[in-house]
Amino acid sequence: MEHTLNRRHRQWKKYIQAYINEWYLLAFLLTGNRALAEQLLNRAVDQVKGKWSFHHFERLWAKPIIKEYIKYNRTNQFYEKFLDFSTLLNRLGLLEVNARVAFLLNYYYGFSYKKIARNLHISERKVKVIIYDAILVWTNNGKLIPIEQVEAVIKEDIKLVNKNLLDSFRFEEKNQYIESSINGKRKTLFLILMIFILLANGSINQKTLGKTRVSLGPDIYKIYKEGGVLQLEREIQQKGYTDIYTNPERETNILYVQFSTAESLEKKEEVTMFIESYLKDRDLDYEIKYEEMNQLNEVELEQTDEQKAENKQMEMEQEIFELLASNTYHYKQTYSSGESTEILLSESIPKEEEAMIKEEIKNIMKKFDSEWNFSIGKVSADVVKIEKAMWDIAPALLEAYIFKEEKYKVYDVYPTYEDEQLKFDIFTELAFTTDEDRAKNIETAKELKRSIQIFFQHEDIQKLFNHAPYIIKIYGDNRKEVELDA
Repeated sequence: MEHTLNRRHRQWKKYIQAYINEWYLLAFLLTGNRALAEQLLNRAVDQVKGKWSFHHFERLWAKPIIKEYIKYNRTNQFYEKFLDFSTLLNRLGLLEVNARVAFLLNYYYGFSYKKIARNLHISERKVKVIIYDAILVWTNNGKLIPIEQVEAVIKEDIKLVNKNLLDSFRFEEKNQYIESSINGKRKTLFLILMIFILLANGSINQKTLGKTRVSLGPDIYKIYKEGGVLQLEREIQQKGYTDIYTNPERETNILYVQFSTAESLEKKEEVTMFIESYLKDRDLDYEIKYEEMNQLNEVELEQTDEQKAENKQMEMEQEIFELLASNTYHYKQTYSSGESTEILLSESIPKEEEAMIKEEIKNIMKKFDSEWNFSIGKVSADVVKIEKAMWDIAPALLEAYIFKEEKYKVYDVYPTYEDEQLKFDIFTELAFTTDEDRAKNIETAKELKRSIQIFFQHEDIQKLFNHAPYIIKIYGDNRKEVELDA
């Protein structure tokens, strides 16, 4: 769980206020300097002012400060960035830029490796290396504090920092940040009002058309058939470039291309030609940036025997997961008592195929000289087919609502198949708390649902799901289902 304060204020003014406190604390922890923290805070507010929606804050709340901190370090040098609150917090000054960010995000804010990687634009593998290295430096190889106590200690120390820091943070300045943003919004509203007045003097037919026109929403089917930026990685790997990955960032329109091996890096030129052609054919505007993913076994780290054992177990389980995920008969894995894993396969799997899977898992365990308790279970072949179909169309839905259309404020699409019925839960940041909120957002929610229904009317999509019945549920910012009138 991420450690954040008051993340769902109804009023924008209170909402941004909470993030100013968050940003100021993070900026101070990163820099160890109050004046510099306020400087980064100013830049972060300017960065998001009038541009970010609630959805941005929910997913990427830490990014503005991290971005400004890294940018500052590129053009300025300051070496010992101590925090004069405790001996251990002082040692944060010994960590380099990315290490300090990754360490705090992981142990204080509870970010996953994947989320840290997205904030720093590096691979998950590199994040793990950085954090392991940071732990060794911060704890002096475990001499100052046992590694298993790191999270508890840092949270307790930062709790004291937070109280003292925010008590001394001038309230007038925080109000200034907020009011400057509100003034910007007032100017925007004034311009919108002027445009409306000008248009009102136009044709009455145009006004009537505006009231009667029904929007069909984004063309999900076109994205599904032609492909979008989220399907690009699959296209690259189907071309045979299995060690190359892509990570698009909507806010900056940057497409990060990651090369996981030296061999894949040799194919950079031909892969670039394919990506550029793919983006151009689909009118997708992205700047391409490249990353070479450092291999964990190429980095020498001083680790405890326990850490080495955990790493080996993790690598083994990852290899088993990749083996299973690539098999067309695989459904999912579930964990039961005794830390045993049940591997669920389609009941249509041939006996020879099942025996081969078991043998390959045993070979992987032998390779890592480690044990992994598992059993085999079976599910209906139709369930496996529909499950794979759901995740096959998911990228098109995410691209349509998150990467192309911001007005729907969609932040998650979750398909399930139970009792021979499909269910699509669409989670949004649309507000329906008051009558005013409902009047403003109800048509947007209807349009959202309508566009998915149109997508499912295509014969090949119905065939993909064996013509199974389906329901679509839209959820508002309070995670409650929105009641849509017929």
